[in-house]
Amino acid sequence: MMVKLKNIDKIYPNGFSALKNINLDVSNGDIYGIIGFSGAGKSTLIRIINLLESPTNGEVIVNGKDLSKLNNKELRLQRQKIGMIFQHFNLLSSRNVFGNVSFALEIAKWGKDKIKTRVEELLELVGLSDKANYYPSQLSGGQKQRVAIARALANQPHLLLCDEATSALDTKTTKSILHLIKDIQKKLNLSVILITHQIDVVKEVCNKMCVISNGEIVESGNVEDVFLNPQQEVTKELISFMPPTRDDNIVDYLKDKSNVYKIIFTGPNAYNPLVSQMVKKFNVDVNILSGSIDEIIDKEVGHLVIKILGDPFIIQDCLNWLIAQGVTIQTIILKDK
Repeated sequence: MMVKLKNIDKIYPNGFSALKNINLDVSNGDIYGIIGFSGAGKSTLIRIINLLESPTNGEVIVNGKDLSKLNNKELRLQRQKIGMIFQHFNLLSSRNVFGNVSFALEIAKWGKDKIKTRVEELLELVGLSDKANYYPSQLSGGQKQRVAIARALANQPHLLLCDEATSALDTKTTKSILHLIKDIQKKLNLSVILITHQIDVVKEVCNKMCVISNGEIVESGNVEDVFLNPQQEVTKELISFMPPTRDDNIVDYLKDKSNVYKIIFTGPNAYNPLVSQMVKKFNVDVNILSGSIDEIIDKEVGHLVIKILGDPFIIQDCLNWLIAQGVTIQTIILKDK
């Protein structure tokens, strides 16, 4: 286990309880998304993971070590193995790209020759080898974040913390940074914890996630499971901020709301003719209203909106059979126009 948080509370001197009984496990190699609305406690949580803030109660265990039990020197050494990138880059305007990346190595007292070699490796990794002598003012937002990523990786960390790392970027640049983080995670076998309020970010790169609200983790699990079957209202609300699909648009204009269902197929079922098999098995009529195939963390997910015609009891048998095949069914409840 790369990160294990046990019964974490954070209460400030004014009595405000920012985090309440947080328990979190992040395994080696995870890209773990922590999502919630502003003020939910996300940034406090990520700062506690590297002990930039101390918890009021609980244990912070990173790579097998309880950080709260380390002395200052041991904690500094441990933090060198925890890289961190921020929303606003935090680059030094007086240093060029090379100097910004080398800064972390200078603090860690690397030799000059080793620093040069390491910085060149990192700039190549993030695609900025030709920008070594540029200053932050000469870079785009995406390039600045690439510099920040290179700096965070300087001391060969096992864990990378990303605090709203794409919030200040446009959609195209966000995707390129997320793909870079994903590629780096694979190449370096890192664990990544990604704090965000952007549901698309979690969908794009994370394999596991949790939803935090009012300082508490209210839902967690594999990204695919949470997206396809959200349990909490705050999770449903966050997912609702994703751009509407063609299926959603069609559903909005349906007048007859009876026996309309959204069927979600995952894995091999995304291409299996289950609806056709159901029609033959139960001798029902099915009107296919729309269909699409989406992608969640490189897994294909099929969406089909159907209206089943027939006896209510047979319709229920159809739904039970589909569920037994491993698909998710959402009943469409239409709002009155």
